[in-house]
Amino acid sequence: MPALSIVIPVYQAEDYLAGCLDTIVGGDDRLEIVIADDCSPDGSRAIAERYARSDRRIRVVTTPENAGSGPARNFGLTYATGDYVWFVDADDELKPGAVDRVIAAVADREERPDVVLVQHEKVRDTGAVEHGELVELAAQTSVDLDGFTLEEWPQIVDYTHTPWTKVSRREFLTSIDLGFPSGWYTDIPWTYGLFRRAKRMSVITDCCYQWRQRAGSSITRTRDDKHFDVFTQWHRTWDDFRGVDDTGVRVALFNHMVWHLLLVIGNTERVDPKRRREFFRRTSELYRRYHPGPDAWRPAAGTTGLKQRLLAARAYLGYEALRQVWRLGRTTKRLWRGPASAAHAAQDPPDQPVLRGPVDR
Repeated sequence: MPALSIVIPVYQAEDYLAGCLDTIVGGDDRLEIVIADDCSPDGSRAIAERYARSDRRIRVVTTPENAGSGPARNFGLTYATGDYVWFVDADDELKPGAVDRVIAAVADREERPDVVLVQHEKVRDTGAVEHGELVELAAQTSVDLDGFTLEEWPQIVDYTHTPWTKVSRREFLTSIDLGFPSGWYTDIPWTYGLFRRAKRMSVITDCCYQWRQRAGSSITRTRDDKHFDVFTQWHRTWDDFRGVDDTGVRVALFNHMVWHLLLVIGNTERVDPKRRREFFRRTSELYRRYHPGPDAWRPAAGTTGLKQRLLAARAYLGYEALRQVWRLGRTTKRLWRGPASAAHAAQDPPDQPVLRGPVDR
């Protein structure tokens, strides 16, 4: 039995799939690669089959119909046979030695974790590299990084809710009735459902994954009404946590949800300005519905807290005024520095997702 199965959902990835596979295939022989072709209309399947012909560890399967990356992951999982499963996106890459590092962290251990979180980096089109939050979060906690639960470390919810930063024990994953739903932002209910059910988690702080943020291939760089799916996914998450009474967990999850929704609405590459009012209204509804109470959570300081208070008051005009003042100030500063950086002024003032304590803000 392989120690690790890497499941890759593939759709219109012919420009990237070979590059992705090249960073995987040189790893440990205890590896299995399942490529889930989501009825891709381009040459992706031909590339996958070419690699499969030269590497017995690779298997190519095709979904019954095109349904999106989430259902494609579910489909690929049914063919995985490894002790652990790692979902990798076809337009991303693994860092050198990542496969060996992950297998070493999960193989031949007496107490095997249900979930292993791995550090990542984001590479933008410009070549700029941003490091993931896992190392910083790990430095701020006193929990045992080789074995912890969500209740012991609630702030781990602030680590990116992407499936490719989680390596899961396959028997655990297939026993908890937790699949990826359809739509956009399916990572949210899957990730936090995984955290809620895991009896033991651990982390690898060495960078293992490279997220290639490409224009047109990432929903974070695409303006579309499907961004409203984020509300459905957060409702699903809270429905799943209905029976969780742990205050630390609920506060951390609420804090992260508010940060995430403000991030989405503040990104001009995601939400159409004509629909920003509606997005704000629905964000305010979730804020008020899932607020853990004033004794457990208070708004942050500074600009972040001001936006949170505007959400609580449903004050969209105040929020827009804040955005415009911020953008005007940013544009003025950047014009003094030069036009090349002025485009960055289009984004909202930044928020801080990391929660230092139950009521620290």
